[in-house]
Amino acid sequence: MGEVVSIHIARRRNGAAESVDRVMAQTNYGLEGDWRSRRDRGGQVTLIEAETLEEIAQHLGLSIPSGASRRQIVVRGVRLNNLLFQRIRVGAAHLFVEDLCEPCARMEETIGPGARAIMQGRGGVRCRVLQGGEVGVGDTVAVEPFARPTPTPA
Repeated sequence: MGEVVSIHIARRRNGAAESVDRVMAQTNYGLEGDWRSRRDRGGQVTLIEAETLEEIAQHLGLSIPSGASRRQIVVRGVRLNNLLFQRIRVGAAHLFVEDLCEPCARMEETIGPGARAIMQGRGGVRCRVLQGGEVGVGDTVAVEPFARPTPTPA
């Protein structure tokens, strides 16, 4: 089990990432107030590991400002790449981890030179909101048990 370390909302495309303590994840939409939120769109919510950001900062010899990764939720204590195609609960929201969130060229601007290359395969994950709910700093991140269909008697 992991925990939410920080939450960041960008109200407009390429806008500054604003740190918030709590946010509402809306079913099949995304995080309230974030420009990326759109119905029936992939990557409604993005997550990255705090441990990865710390390793990148150490490797590059710099401090990474809060929100610089452009990921909305920073978590600690959970290996996100291992959760592809699984359901997770983040606070009260239920998410489906649909794919990796590969770093874009903006990482060179927001984090620093070399960031994009070192983040390859470690840029976090993109999720779809299955069931909305509030997410707050300090909330638990947990893998939802896989629900196997119950066989019906013949």
